Amino acid sequence: MLPRLLLIADRFTDPHRARVVRRAVTAGVPWVQLRDHRVDPDTFARAAEALVPVLQAENPNLLLSVNTHLEVAQRLGLGLHVGRRGPSVAEARRRLGSGTLLGYSAHDLDAARRAADEGADYLLFSPVFPTASKPGVPAVGLEALAAVCRAVPIPVLALGGITPERVSACLQQGAHGVAVVSAILDASDPEGAVRQFLARTENALHHR
Repeated sequence: MLPRLLLIADRFTDPHRARVVRRAVTAGVPWVQLRDHRVDPDTFARAAEALVPVLQAENPNLLLSVNTHLEVAQRLGLGLHVGRRGPSVAEARRRLGSGTLLGYSAHDLDAARRAADEGADYLLFSPVFPTASKPGVPAVGLEALAAVCRAVPIPVLALGGITPERVSACLQQGAHGVAVVSAILDASDPEGAVRQFLARTENALHHR
């Protein structure tokens, strides 16, 4: 079963951000996706190759995914996450085979269904709540999250404006878990934020 908490390590190529990601893994984050849309492929690959063994040393059971860069995922033996960038789900599945974890970022019901049909193992659905990372983009809301969770046979993780206080509402709509960026990476106490997310998730599952 997929973990219920995913940290999207946005801009992980920055050394400071990489240190925060490591602290989050030490605190118990079970799943990390490496993402940085600002850098060239070589920079991305070098940073991933340097950080992955560090994170795996912190937690040998850590689940790791790569955003967009299929060749890096293949070379390091990691999962791949695609969306508007990178190969299509169908192309990625063809190239990676059935044994590699493959996710897709969906923003509406049609895209979610299509990704599931093409072989995605899970979906990120966003933005559920307003988020500073996408100013001006309207939130899809909890009802849309519930509709996607009902419509597809694969796990859905809620993304966008997720805080510990919003975890329960997302899981109540049928979400498998939540994906987080700034609420951990930009927190004054990343370890404390991770512990809050894990506790809120466990509590929500207990009462679901």
